[in-house]
Amino acid sequence: MPLKERNPREKITLAVMGIYLFLVLCVTVVPTDFTLDPKWLYHESVPVTYVHWMPFLDLIAGYSGAGKQILLNIIMTIPFGFLYGLIGKKPSLFSTVRATFLLSLSIELFQLLTTIFLLNHRRCDVTDLITNVTGGALGYLLYRCYLNLRNRTKK
Repeated sequence: MPLKERNPREKITLAVMGIYLFLVLCVTVVPTDFTLDPKWLYHESVPVTYVHWMPFLDLIAGYSGAGKQILLNIIMTIPFGFLYGLIGKKPSLFSTVRATFLLSLSIELFQLLTTIFLLNHRRCDVTDLITNVTGGALGYLLYRCYLNLRNRTKK
């Protein structure tokens, strides 16, 4: 549906989604570490590789900050799952998970490319993909709860 035909509420939701996606890309793609002490994120003994294929390797190996990274990746995509529900025409859990997967995969592949060509500290990690999709699914479930509450108040 063209933007002109959308109601003001839909336009605001689209604007919020755009701002949210911009901020996610700034945090995930910009090759800058915004922390004052990056040791909370990367342990000195973490091997530098372009792609981490084993899920939850950092957590299993006990690297510092692994649990925090998992939680932050889940939290980061909860708004996406919720907003995707508001924007779409009655999306399903599957379509929301698919959209979150594609968003996360795009981010991870872009991080891989910037790591290879710009030699920064980003890496492509399957754990990030799993946790981002989990966050999107949780966002969708929050969206469904919101719909149920909204429908109850209308009655």
